[in-house]
Amino acid sequence: MSFRRGIRLAGFARRHLGRMGAGRSAVEAHLADPRPETLPMPTFVQLRVTNLCNLRCKMCGQWGDTGIFRSQSAADAGDGALERARIVELIGAKRQLALADYVRLLDELAPSRPIVSLFGGEPFLYPDILPLIREIKARGLTCTVITNGGRLESLARDLVEAGIDSIAVSIDGPPEVHNRIRGRSDSFEKAAAGIRAVARWQKELGAAVPFQMAILPVTELNLEAIRPALEALRELPLDTINVGLRWFVPPSVGAEYERVMREEFGVAATSWKGFDFDGGSIVATRGRQMAELVKMLKGLRRRRFLDSSVGRPWTSFVPEVPAERVPEYFTNFGETFGHSLCPVAWYFAQIEPDGDVTFCGDFPDYVIGNVRRQPFAEIWKGERAQKFRAKLAKEPLPICARCCGSYVYGKWERPGTT
Repeated sequence: MSFRRGIRLAGFARRHLGRMGAGRSAVEAHLADPRPETLPMPTFVQLRVTNLCNLRCKMCGQWGDTGIFRSQSAADAGDGALERARIVELIGAKRQLALADYVRLLDELAPSRPIVSLFGGEPFLYPDILPLIREIKARGLTCTVITNGGRLESLARDLVEAGIDSIAVSIDGPPEVHNRIRGRSDSFEKAAAGIRAVARWQKELGAAVPFQMAILPVTELNLEAIRPALEALRELPLDTINVGLRWFVPPSVGAEYERVMREEFGVAATSWKGFDFDGGSIVATRGRQMAELVKMLKGLRRRRFLDSSVGRPWTSFVPEVPAERVPEYFTNFGETFGHSLCPVAWYFAQIEPDGDVTFCGDFPDYVIGNVRRQPFAEIWKGERAQKFRAKLAKEPLPICARCCGSYVYGKWERPGTT
């Protein structure tokens, strides 16, 4: 990122980081004095506008090889009748929230000024995505989106004109690796064209936002390709490249999670199966590649300051695990690297495509209400929400050690441990 670009993004950074900081302070004050009247509204509200997706990324918890939305009878990851029938079964096309439903929700949320994140599936497949973004921005709220980039080029001008604040594009490697993992021969090229188109329209329209970020997850599918992936991404007009580590749940942990959720909350919690993976297998079978990755990550942390000074993307890391401990991240599931409390039940809410409200974005097994039937504030402060918060305040769920909710918002201490 160039110095000039950094100056132009300063306003977005102040708004975004300022809201996160204020939200954290409010949650910490509530945890110190956990009365209903001290409970703040969420800092982040994620709208999962659709579960439909135009790619079949192999490691995805939704439509991947173990994904919970995949038809079990489908022979491959196509977009055929079996997949369409499965998605209708799961969310019901007629039950998906309409733009009018989101407008009512935004009117209720706007006074508390949450950061609104758009998610999927592939959010740009939601038919009213542009009007929805305009409604969010009309209320002065920060709006972010996570996308695979497949439709980004065609929407680039509209997104810049709408004032969307941040676009995160998920990338798995250089073109040949990314395309193999994503299941389409042109997926990298489409994403790259979209990133360039957004940057071009930003320049032409004189717009400071959106902030453009690539999310590069380290998985068993691209372990040897992280360096060439970074080289390819450095050629794109990005502000940040986030190097992540795979979210995963070993089968034994998933079984324990099901037991806890069944006995304590009375729900069948099977969403973990989308992330079914034994992380230790990477270290056990790919030791040399893992050692090379550790060495590369150490250098990358040092190099990012130089990269940024010459206008290349800044490199961030989520989860923020020291490079030398990355093998432990995969082999020692119980180690949380200082992230003892997942803050989502106080800090984050996800609205599912049919209006259900959950705390866990990737594991939406426990529903605290539905925005079609209740005001959001009533759901957020309701009995089901309180029960879940009491559990997380006391101890984590079995799956929490490798879930994004425990890592993306920084380190949080469990009440009474300091």
